[in-house]
Amino acid sequence: MGHSKASKANTHARLVETAAARFQEHGVDGISLADLMHDLKLTHGGFYKHFASRDDLVAEALELALKRSGQTMRGRLFDGDQPTLGKFVDFYLDEAHRDSRAAGCAVAALAGDAARKSPGVQAQFRKQVERNVETLSEALAKGSSPHESRETALLILSALYGALTMARAVGDSPLSREVLRTVRKRLSTLGGAAKKPRARVKARP
Repeated sequence: MGHSKASKANTHARLVETAAARFQEHGVDGISLADLMHDLKLTHGGFYKHFASRDDLVAEALELALKRSGQTMRGRLFDGDQPTLGKFVDFYLDEAHRDSRAAGCAVAALAGDAARKSPGVQAQFRKQVERNVETLSEALAKGSSPHESRETALLILSALYGALTMARAVGDSPLSREVLRTVRKRLSTLGGAAKKPRARVKARP
C-alpha cells in the first residue's frame, strides 16, 4: 500500500472510530459532521473522500461499536475455564459502566436511536443482539436445554439493557444505584439457578 493510500485508510479508520464513540456518547443525531471533522482537525469537505453520505459513516460506526460490545461480552463471560455470568453481570451493572457510554455497551447506548432509524440500522442491531443471545446461551448451556438457555439468555439481556438504560435516564442518584444493585442481585440469583441441573423427581412407589 502506497503512502497516500495508507494515509487515507488511517484517516478513514479514525473517522469510524471517533464517530462510533461520539454516537454512543451523544446519540447518532447528537453530533454533526462539521463537529466530527473539527474534532479530528479535518476539513468538512474532506469527509466525502471517505464516505458517499453520512448514512454510510453511521453504518460503519455502528458496525464497529456493536462488534466491540459483543467481543467484550464474550471476553468477560469466557475469561477462564468456565463461563462466569456473575462477573459479566457485575461489570455490566456497575456505576463505572453506567457512566461510560462512549466505551460501554453499544446496544444499550444506541437502542433508542435504532428504533427510529432505517430498517438497515435495525438489521445491524438485530444481528448483534442475536449474537449476544447466542453467546449468553452458550454460557448458560450446562444443565439446561437449548430452549431453556435461550429463554434465560433473552431474559437476562433484556434486564441488563433495561436496567442500564433506566439507571442512566435518572442520572447519578440513589435511585440509579438502587436499580443497578437490585437487578445485579436478582440476575446473580437467576444465573446461578439457571446453571444448576434440574433435580430428578423420584417416581412414587
